[in-house]
Amino acid sequence: MGITRFFRRGRWDDERAREIDAYLAIETDDNIARGMSPDAARAAARRKLGNATLVREEIYQMNTVKLIDSAWRDLKYGARLLRLNPAFAIVAILSLALGVGANTAIFQLLDAVRIRTLPVKDAGELVEVRIADPVGGRTGQFTGRRPSLTNPLWEQIRDRQQVFSEAFAWSAPTFDLTTGGEARYAQGLWVSGDFFKGLGVPALIGRTLTAADDRRGCASPPAVLSYAFWQREYAGSASVVGATITLDGHSFDIVGVTPASFFGVEVGRTFDVAVPLCAEPVSRGARTAMDKKDVWFLGAMGRLKPGITLEQARAQLAAISPPISRRRCPTTVPKTRRTICSSRLARTRGAPASRSCGASTSRRSGCCSRPPVWSC
Repeated sequence: MGITRFFRRGRWDDERAREIDAYLAIETDDNIARGMSPDAARAAARRKLGNATLVREEIYQMNTVKLIDSAWRDLKYGARLLRLNPAFAIVAILSLALGVGANTAIFQLLDAVRIRTLPVKDAGELVEVRIADPVGGRTGQFTGRRPSLTNPLWEQIRDRQQVFSEAFAWSAPTFDLTTGGEARYAQGLWVSGDFFKGLGVPALIGRTLTAADDRRGCASPPAVLSYAFWQREYAGSASVVGATITLDGHSFDIVGVTPASFFGVEVGRTFDVAVPLCAEPVSRGARTAMDKKDVWFLGAMGRLKPGITLEQARAQLAAISPPISRRRCPTTVPKTRRTICSSRLARTRGAPASRSCGASTSRRSGCCSRPPVWSC
């Protein structure tokens, strides 16, 4: 049954009614020719046909889309009720209008909060470096909110890339502030040395972390506090610089505080304490992931050099991809899937995500994602 018949059911019903009348007239004439009286002939014709109304109803139902017909009947019934009670109709319409308006306002508020530009210097120059999952996905352990890279992969990208003035990585662990008793947690950041420099975030007091702080095997790594944590835990005291803070049972020297406007690199989330990435073994001990090729826990970004376009960045990352992949992909990956690790990075616009790589750029949406930069 076609939709056309559904919307022309009235015409079809009229045609069927005329056909039934024609059938009854023919049968009546035949019966009269056999010697019946006109009244007896018409009665015999009707008995032979059966219930004419039922026949028309069955044909009408055959040409009906039940869902649409039921919705239309409900709509007409609701309109009749509203017409019978105008006061109720006005209240119902105003309630719907207010509900739609409120939802629109909420969406606009969320849009402003979640899709705003990161509060950093020239956020439009930042691009996020991440791995597009190959066919079958990646293997290993995934921790943190942005498990895009392993540390061995990050170090290779950092050392080989030529398109970023600064490249930096981070992870977001949770630190225990206590040394005993009931645990009290702080939202932390492990950050590479160029994190604050790459974002263009200065210190409000003291200094931020630098590349000199992020050295493998750092014995006494420093810490930088967020403005909110500084106000909450230290009442905004300037003497906090030079003090120590205990994180996961280890002491860190506080060297600075970030401005109030800086909340991190994830819109909608904040941090309390940032420490160098080299401090990861200090917190995790034997569980450190610094040299593990199958522990994905880092996010990474870079600031494009002046004059470097997104396409040029993709091309350069594509060039360095094969040697990095061969050296830094997990050796535990089965041979059938290890072949994926040697695939070249390629420009991805329009290509399947499973075999692609591209770039995601931090534009108006903060860390919104375009096609992925790096594929292993």
